[in-house]
Amino acid sequence: MQTPAPIGAGVAVSFSAQPCFNLTRRDSGKISISGGIIDAFRHAAEFAIDLVYPKRCAGCTRRGTWLCEDCRKALTLFSLPWCDRCGVPGTYLRCKCHSTPRNLDQVRSVGPFDGWLRGAVVQFKYHGEWARTAQLAPLLASTIVHLQPIDALIPVPLHPTRLRQRGFNQSLLLAQHAGELLNIEVKEPLIRTRRTDAQVNLGAQQRQANVAGAFTAQPDIAVAGLSIVLIDDVVTTGSTLSACAEALTVAGAASIKAASLAREM
Repeated sequence: MQTPAPIGAGVAVSFSAQPCFNLTRRDSGKISISGGIIDAFRHAAEFAIDLVYPKRCAGCTRRGTWLCEDCRKALTLFSLPWCDRCGVPGTYLRCKCHSTPRNLDQVRSVGPFDGWLRGAVVQFKYHGEWARTAQLAPLLASTIVHLQPIDALIPVPLHPTRLRQRGFNQSLLLAQHAGELLNIEVKEPLIRTRRTDAQVNLGAQQRQANVAGAFTAQPDIAVAGLSIVLIDDVVTTGSTLSACAEALTVAGAASIKAASLAREM
C-alpha cells in the first residue's frame, strides 16, 4: 500500500509500507541492491528510537502512538476556506491579519495552538521529544504546499547558547523533514546576532522589542530574488518571524511567507 506525498515542481513521490529490493545493473556490469537495505536500516532506527523515546499520545499521554484517534477527533485543524493572507479559516469569528507582520506575504499553520497540537509542540520543543518530527513534519508539509511558489525553506534559528541547552533546533528539524517530503531546498542563512529572552512569558510589545534587530542573513548564503518560506513551531504575535523577514528583505529576498505547526488564537 502506497501513500503519495506532493513535492515541488509538480512531481509526486510515494512511500511504500513494504520493504522493496530493487536490482539495478551499473555500467560496470555489477548488480547492486537498493531500497530494501535502506528500509531495513530505517526500520531499525525507528525501533531504536521507540526504545529510547516510546511513543505517547500528545493529547492524553496514552502509550503506543503519537496521537490517538480520540484526541485527533477532538481538535479541528485549519482547512479551506481560509483567509488568503493569515491562513485562519472562516469558521473563526475573525482572522489574524491584524497581528500578521506586514513584511510577510502569507502565513499558514497546521492548526490552533490547542489540544493535542499544543501538547505535541510542548513535548517536542521543551521535553526533548525530537522523534515527534516524523509525526509533525508531514502535517507541516501539507500546509507549506499552499504557499507556492517556493524556492527555499528557511528555519528560524536558535542562539548557539540555547541550541547547546536544547540539543536541537525544532524549526530546523521540521524544515529538513518537510523539505525532503516536498523536494524543496532548505537554507540556513539566518543567524541570531544576540541572545534574546524566551518569548513565551512576554507581552506583544515586549516580544517585538526582544527580537528587534536580533537576526541577520549571512552574505555567503544567497537568498536574493528567492521566494522564501520561514519555518517556525508556533506563531503568536509574529514578532520573531517579522524580525527574520526584515533580515531576509535586507538580503534581497523577493517574497517572504511563513509556515508553522500552530497559531495562537
